[in-house]
Amino acid sequence: MTIDKAIQIYLDWKKSHTTVAYSRYKVRLEHFISFIMPKSCLCDISGDDVVAYHKSMEPHYSPATIAYSARILRNFFYFWHGRRETNFNPKEIIPVRFINPDKDIVTREDFEDMNDLLDENYLSDLQKKLVLNLLWDTGMRISELIDIKLSSISSQSTDGLRTAKVRSRKSMRYNLVVWGYDTNELLNKYLGIRLCMETTAEELFINRKTGKPFNVRSLQRWIKELSELASIEKNITPHSFRHGKANYILDQGGSVRDVSAILRHVKPESSFHYMQLSSERYKSVASRYLKTA
Repeated sequence: MTIDKAIQIYLDWKKSHTTVAYSRYKVRLEHFISFIMPKSCLCDISGDDVVAYHKSMEPHYSPATIAYSARILRNFFYFWHGRRETNFNPKEIIPVRFINPDKDIVTREDFEDMNDLLDENYLSDLQKKLVLNLLWDTGMRISELIDIKLSSISSQSTDGLRTAKVRSRKSMRYNLVVWGYDTNELLNKYLGIRLCMETTAEELFINRKTGKPFNVRSLQRWIKELSELASIEKNITPHSFRHGKANYILDQGGSVRDVSAILRHVKPESSFHYMQLSSERYKSVASRYLKTA
């Protein structure tokens, strides 16, 4: 079997259950093809080819990207090893070990500083303010936020809370998110305008000029601009709100189980990771079992 055909079959299988991984895997696998040419047969590829490929990436890519590429290739060869189309043992592919740099997180103060810059009486500011508040209240991924449909938003409850069903592109599962009274007040104000927009799109966040939904890059740009205007000396991204939400839950006395439930983690270890993000929290926990002055 040719390597091109093997990759296409594998990607079609991958796309059947996860769209995000499909696009990322496609980029890395196609890059691998360009490197191993003129080899074109799947059975001709060996572990030496994979090692040489990752060596060639070292001057141009971060250790995280190389490790991710190794996992992709290992999964790819496991797939074909299971179908007995290759004798190459995928266990030979070992992702490099590296230390992740500390991630910047959004604190309550950061959120309020960015929020105070916006005037909700202007549509553009209202949309940005609603985005900030939804990210802070729910800890949603940015892909989940832009995919929210009008039909997935529930009616407001008597306590001022409101929910929506969102689908994670990572796990393809539907989950419930909930936000508070202040965010809901912004939503109600925005919905009065959104429902009058001339568009066939069902998404919540729509560009009024084009009638099309905003994309991920638009919201990333909003967050970057607002963090710079607020003079926040961090690399703030939409995902920083997710990390910030986890830390805020723990700082308020919540448990790792609370983090797992609110952030909708599939794997428990994803929630335990947040225990290590705050040096202050680590010192607080450790000091309980140490003698102090």
